[in-house]
Amino acid sequence: MKKISLLLFLMSTMFTFSQSEFQVEVDLGYAFQTDMMLNNENLEPANAFGIRLGVNYLKTLNEKLYLETGLYGKYNRANREIETLEFTSNSLKIQLPLYLGYKIDDTWRLNVGASIENNKDFDEIDFKREDNLRYDLLTKLIYVYNQKLQFSFYTNWMLNSTPDVYTVSSPRNGMYLGVIYKLGKVTKTKKD
Repeated sequence: MKKISLLLFLMSTMFTFSQSEFQVEVDLGYAFQTDMMLNNENLEPANAFGIRLGVNYLKTLNEKLYLETGLYGKYNRANREIETLEFTSNSLKIQLPLYLGYKIDDTWRLNVGASIENNKDFDEIDFKREDNLRYDLLTKLIYVYNQKLQFSFYTNWMLNSTPDVYTVSSPRNGMYLGVIYKLGKVTKTKKD
């Protein structure tokens, strides 16, 4: 009985792995927010240039649905002017997304999900405070160009309220265009 259980476990592991794929994704875009308060003063809208780079793992659930997760570095750079002070801000965050994906057809896919990312630099995180993390609603529309290459339109929308001192360099919302490259071998389908 133990041998049969071990065999079934190994077979299910191979089946699970065969129904998954890994991808590399890079996105370039624009992060923004309209209202901003800092030291009880209204500031002009915050805008930043953004880059996301990461690795995705996709797990097929059925013919149409799949789960996607990954690990990303998210960089924002912005030039800001507050009264007489002019400065450039740089922000590098780690993002962990989780999506539910839907295959509309052979060409289009739609992902909806959420992510967690750090609000503060890792050496400044204080676990007694609630503003360490940021939570975003994510959407991603994917155009499948071929079996290895896809293009995406990605958006993020901050869900939790966090002090604007953290959004000066990493604004609340973003829109990005991206390229996704599938890792591994391409499986060829037989033609009738």
